[in-house]
Amino acid sequence: MKNEAIIKSILCLLSEYKELQGKEGDNKKEMDSLRYLLNQSIRQYDIPKENYHISVGAKQRWEELCSDNIANYSYHKKVRCDKLQSAASYLFYKGSSKEGTECPLEPRESFTFRGMFHEEHIIPVSFILQKLIEVSDVSEQTVKGILDGMHICVILKEEDRKMNSKSGRTAGRKDSFAENEKNVYNRCGITLLPYDQFPY
Repeated sequence: MKNEAIIKSILCLLSEYKELQGKEGDNKKEMDSLRYLLNQSIRQYDIPKENYHISVGAKQRWEELCSDNIANYSYHKKVRCDKLQSAASYLFYKGSSKEGTECPLEPRESFTFRGMFHEEHIIPVSFILQKLIEVSDVSEQTVKGILDGMHICVILKEEDRKMNSKSGRTAGRKDSFAENEKNVYNRCGITLLPYDQFPY
């Protein structure tokens, strides 16, 4: 039901955007607003579970700390260290900081998911947005097909920082999961696992 509503919203926004294409002059502000709304709508879409991935590093770290399913967590949600046996130090990141700070964690202590883990679109949302804008056959089926082609991964924040120091957020990325996995993630020493290997 949620995805149906998102597709309908995207169809409406795309229709408005395409009406303004070729008349950018006085309509630039409105077109920028429509692009922003399309971008946010794309991010709300629930992609197929088989298009979720996790790095080996993130899986190992999660299994050290928590017995819950990592798929239940994102962004500001608190993670409880119910598997940690003794105090240990881990790198945590605040906001967009490039450098992490080593902080101790105690058994059963909680931390914010985004401080240690990072969830991102393997094919950047900007690429998906451009694909939607360029499509000639604007229909529910076409939009759904494009959105179902998205892939998301959970990696460690330290993996994300290492990766972006080499390639930037979108540099070298293509509109292909396989190419991005090989040329962006694997090139930085990050191995992605499929959804069926998510803990737990």
